[in-house]
Amino acid sequence: MSAPTAPRTDQPLVIGRIVHYVSRGSADGRYPSTCRAALVTAVDEAGQPALVVFSPEGFFFSGPLPHADATPLAPGTWHWPTIGEDGSRCA
Repeated sequence: MSAPTAPRTDQPLVIGRIVHYVSRGSADGRYPSTCRAALVTAVDEAGQPALVVFSPEGFFFSGPLPHADATPLAPGTWHWPTIGEDGSRCA
């Protein structure tokens, strides 16, 4: 298997970019945290984006949100799309 494709950190975070949002999941654990497609709708002075997040059930607006800078990815954060060793789109 090939190594995960690293996220492109050289691209600017601007309105219209596609990113991944890490959902919070449910408190009871029935619905685990998972990655969702999201579109940047604004970027604040600190560089944190506001997003519209898409899920199979619909969409919602969230932000400003911190960048996911740890593994595992923290719920309620965003990161650039990646491709994992197993072909997953949210490594």
